[in-house]
Amino acid sequence: VMSYVVGTSIMGVSLKGGVSSINYKDSTTDVDPSFVTASYSIAGLNLGYGMYDQDNGVEETTMGVGTSMAGFDVGIQFADLDNGSNADKDMMEISINKSMGAASFGLDYTDTDEAGGTTNDSENWRFGYVIGF
Repeated sequence: VMSYVVGTSIMGVSLKGGVSSINYKDSTTDVDPSFVTASYSIAGLNLGYGMYDQDNGVEETTMGVGTSMAGFDVGIQFADLDNGSNADKDMMEISINKSMGAASFGLDYTDTDEAGGTTNDSENWRFGYVIGF
């Protein structure tokens, strides 16, 4: 496995990209997965974009925005999974988190839509907490 990553910042936009070369010794097909990301902060908003290519027909594009509001971290993210020969998926996640020193709490809502019907579609609420010492 060989991996290469580059990153820079241009006019406040942080750009990163990378590629790996994974060569297998057995009959598994070699792959060269890659990624590109961009992020930018403006007026208290953190914007992000990412494209991930697994080099096997599967590619995911994601975009999100996050900010702080009334002491909470809030964000929304959209993702589009082009799943090769399997059904494509779209996802949206809304999250709100609160850190209180050693304890953090969060609430996430996720909506997943799989192409080709409603059989594997889902809506989920998750509550999480972390306590550190």
